[in-house]
Amino acid sequence: MIANLLRTDTAQNHKTLESFMFVNEIMNNSLNIDQYKKLLTINYIIHQKLENLLANMLDSAIAEQLGMKDRLKLNALTQDLNYWNIDNLTLPELAFELFVPEKNTAEVLGALYVLEGATLGGNVIKRHILANPNFKNHENGLNYYGVYGEELSAKWKNFVSVLNERVEEADYQRCINSANQTFNNLIRLSEQIA
Repeated sequence: MIANLLRTDTAQNHKTLESFMFVNEIMNNSLNIDQYKKLLTINYIIHQKLENLLANMLDSAIAEQLGMKDRLKLNALTQDLNYWNIDNLTLPELAFELFVPEKNTAEVLGALYVLEGATLGGNVIKRHILANPNFKNHENGLNYYGVYGEELSAKWKNFVSVLNERVEEADYQRCINSANQTFNNLIRLSEQIA
């Protein structure tokens, strides 16, 4: 199944990205507000550049099967930027050429795998941030990291099911390459904003 291959064949990029995303600080509850603002900025820029584009590239039947309208995260990120007084009009332009997948189911789902996977970790991140004294009384600025709420597990299972059903074996490498290039988008943006 493609989901298992994606997990193993993107593991190195996933680990590299985590090194830029303050994972240690999140897990030991020492993340500061400036670091959190960088995380929001990175996620906002990537979602602003890719989210609607990817959703519109999907075949309508697949988009409906995924419930794409309920998976869009840009509004939650915008709410968080507003809460933390980050003006999205002053965010930096990309200093690299953004990878955008071709309009191909395997490539689009590969890119979405990265964005959906980030959401999967969001509940753990939110729990740690809420335990961090730097974020006492700031739950209203944590919309992105809890965007699916109680539906998180069901949405992930649905995504994996659609991914495994819709990506044909002949397109596995395209899907994996797209996921790795999407990770690279996030890594390069993290390096730029560091």
